[in-house]
Amino acid sequence: MGQFSIDPAHVQLVALDLDRGPAERETMELLRSRIDLLTGTNRTLVMMYLEHGNSLRQIAELAGLQTSTVARRIRRIVERLHDETFLLCLKQRDSFSELELAIVKDYFVLGLSARRISSNRNVSYYRARAAIRKARHLASAPRASPG
Repeated sequence: MGQFSIDPAHVQLVALDLDRGPAERETMELLRSRIDLLTGTNRTLVMMYLEHGNSLRQIAELAGLQTSTVARRIRRIVERLHDETFLLCLKQRDSFSELELAIVKDYFVLGLSARRISSNRNVSYYRARAAIRKARHLASAPRASPG
């Protein structure tokens, strides 16, 4: 079997479809600024990939997973980090209880299902769904443009 090298920077750009010049840099900075919202495995995967430049193959080998599984997880995490819903809710935190904000973070940032959230947070499924709907409504409401 022949040796070959993979340029981690190239793999990052191809896998995340961020090869867009200045827009790519903005996107990477946005992702880096939101990594702190993540916990556990999600945070580790993104840190290994974005901050340390590990290839998907290297991460898969270390985690004992298929490369396609790692790529899919990272893609989904990145999509969630791009979603503004949780951040909009934080800006309007007076409209949400502490529990509702926790539910919204679990759903929109961590990617947990409403069923898992209701079990973890010891609330009814309908209570979790109501908080998620409230956040979606806030995110879809037209916002006043500055100045």
